[in-house]
Amino acid sequence: MLEIKRLKKIYNNKIVLNDINIRLESGINVIVGLNGTGKSTLLKSISGIIKVDSGRILLKGRDITDLPPEKRNIGYVPQQPYLFSHMSIRDNIMYGLKKKSEIPDEIKEAVEFLGMGKYLDLKPRELSGGYRSRASLLRALAIKPELMILDEPTSSLDIYSKQTLIPYFKSVLKQFNIPAIYVTHDPWEGKEIGDNFIFLSEGKLIKTNSSDEAFLRMKKYLA
Repeated sequence: MLEIKRLKKIYNNKIVLNDINIRLESGINVIVGLNGTGKSTLLKSISGIIKVDSGRILLKGRDITDLPPEKRNIGYVPQQPYLFSHMSIRDNIMYGLKKKSEIPDEIKEAVEFLGMGKYLDLKPRELSGGYRSRASLLRALAIKPELMILDEPTSSLDIYSKQTLIPYFKSVLKQFNIPAIYVTHDPWEGKEIGDNFIFLSEGKLIKTNSSDEAFLRMKKYLA
């Protein structure tokens, strides 16, 4: 699905991503790691927000390394829902669509499933954090991405909102059959949503056999 070959990124003479080689499978790939280990740098490199110093990124066999973000067909859901405050939720969802006058039918289904139907004409400031996160997911889905990247999308939410949203997020990704990379620090969250688990440390990605193994590796670094 996504293949990364000898990927390297250096910031201020410090190697952040160190010659990464990995093939991520379909399903939801959960990446865990300590703060400062390069998780956000990796996600931004894959999505095209930042340029890598060397290496290649292939999505379903297509080399996207040098493409701008809008040409990669990757949906990106950041930690803080980035929604345009002057736009309605409806317009935010449709922002990435060209020559569309209304939300596509398949996205309408996701809108209803996520309980967003009655909020489409509201502005982001009128919604709770949980519903803004849902809107952020819907906007990313609307472009029909080949890959979804979710960078700790529930980190700013309370426990109840998080436990409510995670099953929704998982169901929607499965329903649309979109492979995903999902970053989290929360062991429960990772285990609940993930199919495959990867540990990132010292600029290297290490595949693990389970969520428990991935978080155990992270715990050992904290000890």
